[in-house]
Amino acid sequence: EMIRYATANPRIELKPTFATIMLAGIFLDSNYFKSKSTGMRTFEAAEVLKDYGADNSVADDYLKDEFEEYSLITKIIATMQTPHYGIVYCVSDEHDIIERSTLAKVGNQVMQLKGINACFVVGKTEEKVIRISARSDGTVNVQLLCEKMGGGGHFTSAAAVFPSQTIEKVVKTLTDTLDQYLDAARNSVNSEGGEGQ
Repeated sequence: EMIRYATANPRIELKPTFATIMLAGIFLDSNYFKSKSTGMRTFEAAEVLKDYGADNSVADDYLKDEFEEYSLITKIIATMQTPHYGIVYCVSDEHDIIERSTLAKVGNQVMQLKGINACFVVGKTEEKVIRISARSDGTVNVQLLCEKMGGGGHFTSAAAVFPSQTIEKVVKTLTDTLDQYLDAARNSVNSEGGEGQ
């Protein structure tokens, strides 16, 4: 946007390599333009980068997983639990130290499955740091849920950090938060329905 609205003289120069890297960032953040938060401004930004020589196929290559990371993502997805209808969580092995981007990739991949409204991925990202990466299709406010656990983010993409805790304890915090929030939401819907009858 800054490039587009900057004065034409002097024109902001951007090498095709940098434009391609920025386009890869848009691909990642918008899940290849499939995210509900993707709007006209996202497409316009991609158009500006294409004008500067961004290469779609190279940007896509930047985001491809190494075999080891793909195996790890598959391993984490295999732990999927469903504490509430449409809500799932996955947990990495307590002995594995996971990149934050890998946790996000697990969440993005799980959200491609039908019938899933929100996904929470729990993993150790440093020796004594556990993180939750959360994704939603827009029907569940993962920002609110992560804020209840001391984190934050956006309605459809959020996270929380837990220093000096075990994975088991963080999973318990997550499931307790889900129970509390979803039970409160369900009771609210039921009481509104009762008033209308």
